[in-house]
Amino acid sequence: MDTVIGRVGGKVILTLDFTFCNFMAGVLLNDKTAAETAKKIQSLKNRFAAAGLCFGDILPLILTDNGGEFADVFTIENGLGGQKETELFFCDPMQSSQKPRVEKNHTMFRDIVPKGASFDSFTQETVNLIFSHVNSVRRKSLNGKTPFEVFAFTFGEAAAKILGIKHIPADQVVQSPKLLNK
Repeated sequence: MDTVIGRVGGKVILTLDFTFCNFMAGVLLNDKTAAETAKKIQSLKNRFAAAGLCFGDILPLILTDNGGEFADVFTIENGLGGQKETELFFCDPMQSSQKPRVEKNHTMFRDIVPKGASFDSFTQETVNLIFSHVNSVRRKSLNGKTPFEVFAFTFGEAAAKILGIKHIPADQVVQSPKLLNK
């Protein structure tokens, strides 16, 4: 789990990366605070529960940095009834190498949204569109499969849908700023 910054003081994107398949989902945050992160994680847990799925079954372990936006450990680790359902671990300071796949997917995100661009006009649907395209790029490391295909095979398309990600056919994938200019 990590965050991508747009304009300083503006909206940010919370990213959830499933390292086994390079699948990444993004959650739009109005600000980079622990309260906003906790609120969005809680909402995600509610959506999983409404679909009969458990957040902890999909994300049993979360590795993140020491950013203040991740300070509400209780809300991140515990389920809707207060029971522990996931484990939260923090990287060592200044060691982005401890989560290299997150950084690689952020690079793919930046192919579409260049660094320094504001996210203030984004909606959650904008974020979902971007990550749907990122997750629909075939990867050599997945034997030519896409992150979406491997994630959906493992957890089901319902889990991908809850995360807002859909499959984009290979001939329609756009991995440039043109995606948002349509």
